[in-house]
Amino acid sequence: MSWKNCSRCGKAYNWIPGNRELCTACIKLEEDNFKKVFDFLTSNPAATAQKISQGTGVELKDIYRFVRENRLRLVKTDALLRCESCGVPISKGKLCDKCMKNLEDEIKKEQDKYRKNHNIPSNSDRNYRIRRNNQTGSIERERRKNK
Repeated sequence: MSWKNCSRCGKAYNWIPGNRELCTACIKLEEDNFKKVFDFLTSNPAATAQKISQGTGVELKDIYRFVRENRLRLVKTDALLRCESCGVPISKGKLCDKCMKNLEDEIKKEQDKYRKNHNIPSNSDRNYRIRRNNQTGSIERERRKNK
């Protein structure tokens, strides 16, 4: 256990590694704000972030953080929420679908290059496969048949 200052209010609190850097009072306030936004969206599903902020009193930066954390999804694309890579308007997360796909492809290429440089067989080159037994729930290695 260690002591830290809350990143929102500055109050000292007992920080547990892996948790957010907020004191319990600020965590409660944040959850209350999220509930306000969620309840507002239940009755106004097509509201923009600005309308949500006006209707709930929750700051825009908090609403956008909820969207970036994938806790909320805006139905109407807001001009202020943009892809961090290409800048197109988005309604959830940090990247648009196109940039997310590009990132996944780049990661796959880098993994394949790493496997090739370090003589690690790809999953299709192995003479076994790993699968979950649906009846017992255990994970098993299954030999592949020679071609």
